[in-house]
Amino acid sequence: MSSPLSPLLSPVVGAHGALHLLTETDPASGMIRRMVRLEATPDGRSVLLVDTDARRPGLQREMRYEITQGELIAVIRAQGADVS
Repeated sequence: MSSPLSPLLSPVVGAHGALHLLTETDPASGMIRRMVRLEATPDGRSVLLVDTDARRPGLQREMRYEITQGELIAVIRAQGADVS
């Protein structure tokens, strides 16, 4: 008999999901002016930093930067502060 949670406990290979890092809104209109997030690529082999900037009226720019999970982990370990 399989547990109903067994699909949730299956091993994950590669990156998955998204994390919103920054959201700037216009105080007057409540519209989002800038959004920065990390998201996994569809194949899970790397992570994208997606920076969407709509701070200039009538212009929206989206920049995407790609890094592997291993490279991102190495950067955080090298530059981040140990909080354990």
